[in-house]
Amino acid sequence: MEQTIDIPNVDRDDRIGSAFNELFHVICQVDGHTEEKLVWDLGKAAFFHPFYLAPLAVYKQSCGKDIICKNVPYRISGYLDLVKFDNPLLVSEDMDLEEILAPYISKSYIPVCKFELCKSNIDSLQSILQKVICQQSNADCRITTPLSYLLGELIDNMNEHSKGEYGYIFAQYLKKEGCIDLVLADNGRTIFGSYISSGKYLDEINGDEAVALKMATEGRSTKNRPGAENRGYGISSSQEMLVDGLGGSFFILSGGAFYRYDRNEKNPVKLPETINWNGTIILMRIPVIVPKDFDYNKYVQ
Repeated sequence: MEQTIDIPNVDRDDRIGSAFNELFHVICQVDGHTEEKLVWDLGKAAFFHPFYLAPLAVYKQSCGKDIICKNVPYRISGYLDLVKFDNPLLVSEDMDLEEILAPYISKSYIPVCKFELCKSNIDSLQSILQKVICQQSNADCRITTPLSYLLGELIDNMNEHSKGEYGYIFAQYLKKEGCIDLVLADNGRTIFGSYISSGKYLDEINGDEAVALKMATEGRSTKNRPGAENRGYGISSSQEMLVDGLGGSFFILSGGAFYRYDRNEKNPVKLPETINWNGTIILMRIPVIVPKDFDYNKYVQ
């Protein structure tokens, strides 16, 4: 008999990352089944918010289960196909990235892409993604440099620290909200795991993943080379540029802890022992209009 899990509808994300409240219920149910094959019933779905859709797609790919989606409502089935919910667009090292992503310039989204980490085309991928996103959203031309920085820092750190095989990216331009919702994820070791592997700050962390996450957002690096403390994981400067400089929002979930940073809060939270994300996932809400007083150099020096 097929084991079926109902997938709830999530069409809002009022506080960045709040969609994970529903996703955690799904994760707990999937992890609670010993069967290798499961059915996700999408009969209740009317619309999936980007910050719910992309993490759900990444989890489906990386959870190690054979998951089939059934009862997908007609009103969203076409959208899920377009954003490659079931089968992410695989971006390999030998592909012409310009050609692969060119069709999306006229769209409002970049589909869920799965790319190989530690490959020579990572820099090209970052550059092309930034170009496509800017053209899609018709964003303020001043967003080009900070967007390039955010993509570069966070993908580079994923590439260097996660030790995973794949990274994932998804972006959606929301015209009404005037923002780009961007999701980056990997299936590698967590930020806590990276500290453990390096052997640094272990007494301060004391086995607490929320403490490790807080240290990463403060720029406490696992690297041993000079100047590394200032760069950290790239998280510190990126989240400050996004939130303090651009007026956006930032959320990171890694292993058993998450960190939310927006205008209202800046807080690391340790999750219950029963909840865990395999790897690291970052959500960014990026305004398409840059504040007049924004100074890029303030966040990169």
